[in-house]
Amino acid sequence: MLLFILESNITVPHIPLWQQMKVTINDFNLFPSVQPTIDQNEIKTQKISTKLFCILLVLIITILLLYTSLIRVVKTVTINDPTVDKYVELYDQYSQTLSCPCTKILINYEDILEIQYLFHPICYSDFIDQEWITLLNFYSAPNHAHMKDLFFASSQIFQGLKSFCSSIENILSNNLNKFYRNEYVSAYVKSSQLFNSEVILLIDQFRNALINDYFLFFSMIHETTEGNALLSVQMTNFEMYPWNETTVRIRPAEFGNCSCSYSSSCTTEAAFINYNNNTNIFVVPELYIGCYFIKSLLLSTLTCLFQKQCILHFTSFFTYLRGRETRWLDSSFLNVYSNNSTVQDLVDQLMIDTWNSSTMYNQYYNECQPAQCTYSYETRNDLVFIITTLIGLVGGLTTSLKIVIPRLVKLIRDFLLKRRQVDLSVAD
Repeated sequence: MLLFILESNITVPHIPLWQQMKVTINDFNLFPSVQPTIDQNEIKTQKISTKLFCILLVLIITILLLYTSLIRVVKTVTINDPTVDKYVELYDQYSQTLSCPCTKILINYEDILEIQYLFHPICYSDFIDQEWITLLNFYSAPNHAHMKDLFFASSQIFQGLKSFCSSIENILSNNLNKFYRNEYVSAYVKSSQLFNSEVILLIDQFRNALINDYFLFFSMIHETTEGNALLSVQMTNFEMYPWNETTVRIRPAEFGNCSCSYSSSCTTEAAFINYNNNTNIFVVPELYIGCYFIKSLLLSTLTCLFQKQCILHFTSFFTYLRGRETRWLDSSFLNVYSNNSTVQDLVDQLMIDTWNSSTMYNQYYNECQPAQCTYSYETRNDLVFIITTLIGLVGGLTTSLKIVIPRLVKLIRDFLLKRRQVDLSVAD
């Protein structure tokens, strides 16, 4: 009983936690011998290898963690069958790397653009209607009236305006049909900004080429007529006069003090003439008659046709036009031209006052039919990638360190031990 009491009073000394940890760390050995050994040198080598292994492992893992966390990598994403809205969204974010190959490279112009135009109001007016022109021919002028008189020239003037409108409309229609059959080349989907700028450029080129071609064609005919001094069908550049009872001769026409024999540009304001006293009854402002009908018409303006009173005065000279309601031109519909624009100004722009061109980007995108879009962007590795990368590397790293470190430490310690023994032997 006394023995039992003595044993129960024995107390175990308390060891601080830090000392326990120090002992544990000091005794920690990852490389014990296969056969237990009491060789202190061997045990010390194993403990040094363990400490070096732990230090290198932590250091390398820390470096790998920092590297995989901070490095920026390029990631590529593929989107299948993207819609046009999705493409626009991607382009706003990844315009530099976004690539969407087209499955249809050639697209007809008519599928992606539209060209509309409005002519000068004269081309939609009653003034070029065939009924109006026909009624102008039913005049009641004296037999000796000539082509300088608006009684004769009026129908020719409006017939000329009608010819300009109809010929240009035919040329535009034919060339526009050819233009629509051209094909737009697009290997990759283009942004709406680039697409619109390219299509607008194509439309401008078409319009300018058409204007230039018509100008060259018209100039060639005009210069050929003047250069050959051809006789005008309307007898405006030459006039016949009786030489005797059996002979009629031709002499150059004169407009004011200008003779058509010296210049084809002679003109005078068109007027209704009173043959009793050879005076002008009514002069139409800025409307000219000259050696060549077309040339004088090009120098003329349509000012009178924009004025109600001028039209009423003009129609009063023609029996079949009296009391006929004729709408004058409305200047509010003019965008490019003005009331006093010359016919030459109108012809130079193909009689067109407004061009309305539109591009159809959604239709272009649907015709292009991209099967997929790819884009790339720079980013840092996410947490999952970092963890999986480290897990993948730690296994191989641990194996490599376990193989290399014990041998390296043993080799160094053996070398140092031999060297110490040599130094001691030399000292003795």
